[in-house]
Amino acid sequence: MRDALLGVPHGPDLDLVVEGDAIALAGILGRALAGRVLSHPRFGTARIEFAHGRHLDLVSARREEYARPGALPDVSPGTLADDLRRRDFTVNAIAFVLHGEEAGTILDPHGGRDDIAAERIRLIRHGAFEEDPSRVVRALRYAARLGFRMDDRTEGEARRAAPAVVLGSSRVADELARLLEEDAAPVALAMAEALGLSWPDPDARRDDRLRALTPALARPGAPAPPAWALRLGLGVRGDAVAGAAVPQWARGVAAEVRAGLSIAPAIVACSRPSEVDALLRDRPAAAQVGALIGGAEAVADWWSGWRDAAPQVTGSDLVAAGVPPGPVIGRALRAVRAAVLDGEVGGRDEQLALAMAVAGLA
Repeated sequence: MRDALLGVPHGPDLDLVVEGDAIALAGILGRALAGRVLSHPRFGTARIEFAHGRHLDLVSARREEYARPGALPDVSPGTLADDLRRRDFTVNAIAFVLHGEEAGTILDPHGGRDDIAAERIRLIRHGAFEEDPSRVVRALRYAARLGFRMDDRTEGEARRAAPAVVLGSSRVADELARLLEEDAAPVALAMAEALGLSWPDPDARRDDRLRALTPALARPGAPAPPAWALRLGLGVRGDAVAGAAVPQWARGVAAEVRAGLSIAPAIVACSRPSEVDALLRDRPAAAQVGALIGGAEAVADWWSGWRDAAPQVTGSDLVAAGVPPGPVIGRALRAVRAAVLDGEVGGRDEQLALAMAVAGLA
């Protein structure tokens, strides 16, 4: 409803609140619509996944109570009003009624439409960040995406909750991954730093590097590591990434893209395509991206052509010409590849002659 009122397209999912048994309704709809139903009985929720990639989320209207900050909530059945009251921000607590006497009306008990008009992110109730510190990251994500700001009370509560917004929490890390999926991540991380969160990278070049990522990934031949994991490495302190509750592969990608930044000066200093090739050919994709973002424009040339340069001479050719199998064949082929990249040899005959010379059989 927030996106509909803003006049922007919604994402690939729709959310349906049911006053009653959402899982039972999901089963009926799943059979009728030929969708795959996934249910979570503890929370009374279900998802119907469709072959075209979209999905429908259903949730039983409920009340929530938190035994302690950061814990999963204890839930009990409730009304639609209860369900809207348990939500985080007023702009996310607006409902369009599909059934019953109020069908066709908009329910907005917490003033979400006024906050949309004022471009404001506002907590529904005091203490919501204490209940779930990951909501601070969610507030940053919405504010950055929509171009909104937190109202003074919400910002104040976010600042007080900042010490609890740690990446070792799986809920905080999950919200951070969602934030990093979005192109507005640089704005959100700048806001996080201003709030006093401890994990944004304080490097003055952070935002420029983050903004350079999307155009870097659009270059011809660019690899495609998950963008959120690349932004994790570019926008979050390395020690915070190491302790983050994200998949190990994502921590690896984050470390690789940061390593790529450090090799950029060496690539910039290269004067030959073969030198660039030697620095990049064994590097992981994320490190290549990091090097380009770090200012090594030759990476884009390597992606678009140099990387795929193929000598006409193979190891089998060298064995047939009398070169004994072993490390010498690898050295000879690397020398031929370098000469091809640098335009120093022509066709197969010249390449074979160079390889034989390197192998000591010329």
